[in-house]
Amino acid sequence: MKNKIIIAMNILLFCMFTFVNPCYAEEINPQKLLEQVDENLWANTKFITGRLIIDNGRKVRTLTQDSWMQGVERSYSRYKSPAREKGTKMLKIAGKLWMYTPRTDRKILIAGHLLRQSMMGSDLSYEDMMEDHKLSHSYSATLEGFDELAGTRCAILHLVARDKKTTYQTRKVWITPEDRIVLKEERFAKSGKLLKTILFKAYEKIETRLFPRTMVFRDMLKENTQTTYKFDVIKFDVDIPAKYFSQSILKR
Repeated sequence: MKNKIIIAMNILLFCMFTFVNPCYAEEINPQKLLEQVDENLWANTKFITGRLIIDNGRKVRTLTQDSWMQGVERSYSRYKSPAREKGTKMLKIAGKLWMYTPRTDRKILIAGHLLRQSMMGSDLSYEDMMEDHKLSHSYSATLEGFDELAGTRCAILHLVARDKKTTYQTRKVWITPEDRIVLKEERFAKSGKLLKTILFKAYEKIETRLFPRTMVFRDMLKENTQTTYKFDVIKFDVDIPAKYFSQSILKR
C-alpha cells in the first residue's frame, strides 16, 4: 500500500512539473482557449487614445493618435502629433485601407506592395493594420507545449491560417490558461521565417476585460529597432458617428 502511494505521488509530481505537462494538456482545448482570448479583447466598438513610440536604433520619436474601431471591418485613426504627422488619417473598411496626408491634401488607397511597407517608419507594416481580426475565426489552433514567460506559466499555441490569403500563415501565441491573456506572439512568413514578435505588457482590468496597456513590436528583418504602442485611454462599446467610417472623413 505504501509503495502504491509513493508511485501515485511521483506520477502527480511528474504531471505538475514536466515541461510539456500531459495532465495539464488534457484540460486545455486550444481552439476554445483562443476563443476565450478573443472574447476578452473584442467588443462591438472601441475608442483608443495612444502613443506610438518608434525607436529606429538612431533616434526615438513619438506619434499620438485617436482611433475608433467597429468590429473587425472598420477602423479610423487620426494622428495628433508630432507636427509632421499631425492631421494624417487612416481609414479601414472591409479589407481596404486609405491614408490621407495634409501635406499633399490627398488620399491614397494602400494596396499591393505598399501594404508591406513600414507604417510611418515603425516596426508595423500597413499590412499589420489590416490584421485586426479574431484569431479564433482566422486560425486553427494546436497545443505545442508549455513555457514560463516573465514568471508566468503559459500554454504555447501553434496557429495555422484557414485562408491561404491571410498575411501570416502561421503564428505562435503564449497564453496564460488561467487569465486567458496573450503575453507574446510570433508571426511567420509562408517559408517559416520569423517576421514579427509582439510582447503584451501591463495588463489592467478595464470595465470587465483584461487589456494590455503596452504592446512592443519588433520587425525581425530589421536590426536594433522596436515600436512600443501605449494605450492611454481605452473605452469599449462606445457610440461612434457614422461619418468616421466614410471616405468623406479623409480631408482637412
